[in-house]
Amino acid sequence: MNARDKILQRIRSSLSQPGRISAEAPEIPEIYPKTEPKIEVLQQRFAEALTGLSGECFFCPSVEAAAERLTALAQEQGWNTFSSTEHPLLWDVAQFPREAFYLGEADGETDKNRLSQIPVSLLFPQFLLADTGSAVMLNRTAHERLSTYLTPACVIVAKTSRLREHLPAAWSEIARQTRDGSVRGEYVLVTGPSRTADIEKITVLGVHGPKKVVALLIEEKQE
Repeated sequence: MNARDKILQRIRSSLSQPGRISAEAPEIPEIYPKTEPKIEVLQQRFAEALTGLSGECFFCPSVEAAAERLTALAQEQGWNTFSSTEHPLLWDVAQFPREAFYLGEADGETDKNRLSQIPVSLLFPQFLLADTGSAVMLNRTAHERLSTYLTPACVIVAKTSRLREHLPAAWSEIARQTRDGSVRGEYVLVTGPSRTADIEKITVLGVHGPKKVVALLIEEKQE
């Protein structure tokens, strides 16, 4: 067993016995101050940031309005099959036959060949970052992870309560989730359509991820 294997073996051993890890999480330094702007301000910032990156953002006053918008988008774009995962909002927003959806395999894996034939994924983020127009995704399975990369388009669906002004404002919640030993997976930040300008300094969309990113923001009624 070489040095690398020994290190990996120790890491796996520690991860399999959460009780052995007793170190306290370090205090989170303040990088950007939290100003806690009103939700309307966060919505506007998020929309401006996303559209500035060639994404699209629609404000939906209700779940029903989001369903209507998604139906209209599907008709405009010719989307007839979808990739997604089980989520409380999925069947309220997606008014399509269930056989049109691929939710991954029973073990959380995905059939890459099948996924490659699907034009759009429906994503349900943990948080939305207003300053960059980013969606913070917690991908627990291989199917969730590949759904953010392999389909030509992604539709991000979230309620406005998921908006945060920037990543530091969401960091304490992310850290709390990562300390939960039952949570598996990885966080991914989706920030508009995939792009590169490596070739002749010309920006090209959709090189290593979706070419089209649409956000449906569902406004929540204030009690």
